[in-house]
Amino acid sequence: MLAAKGRLSIRKLMDCESDYKLLFKWLNDEVVQEFYEGKSVKHTLEQIHDEYRSRAIGENYVQSCIIVYGEIAIGYLQYYHLQPEEIKVYGAARNEQVYGIDLFIGEPTYWNKGIGTDVIKLTVDFLFSKKGVHEIFIDPQTWNERAIACYEKCGFQKVKVLPKREIHDGEYKDNQIMRITHEEFKDN
Repeated sequence: MLAAKGRLSIRKLMDCESDYKLLFKWLNDEVVQEFYEGKSVKHTLEQIHDEYRSRAIGENYVQSCIIVYGEIAIGYLQYYHLQPEEIKVYGAARNEQVYGIDLFIGEPTYWNKGIGTDVIKLTVDFLFSKKGVHEIFIDPQTWNERAIACYEKCGFQKVKVLPKREIHDGEYKDNQIMRITHEEFKDN
């Protein structure tokens, strides 16, 4: 277990079929896809293995995690050192201990219950207190107002918009770069 608070916990993605099948289910759910990658993107179990196995066994700089609520796996989270090009483009104040996070709740019945906000706060606290991170960035697409509002509620501030940064349903979309520093989180 990486972090836990109340009924919410975050654990590392395991190199096991049940975790890969969770990702397969979530990444192919049309309701989830509306906000994550788009409905035109379909994943095979083999593609899931290819993309996530190196993360599960610790051979990738991205740490993949499963979000658990109670006893139920409900979503995916990843955190990672920003790469030098991202640090430059995002406008990080430092060059070290700068992280990025991404997540989605893969079980839509758990949406609109404040769980995403709790996941973000738990993750940010974990990265600042246990990993010694100085800045954390997140980059929702600009049209995803619900995600942006969630991140702002957690203390993230808008930094800038990167035009045509990410493909969603076959079209390049703008990303809203958002950041929180350790100092800002302590004050939040």
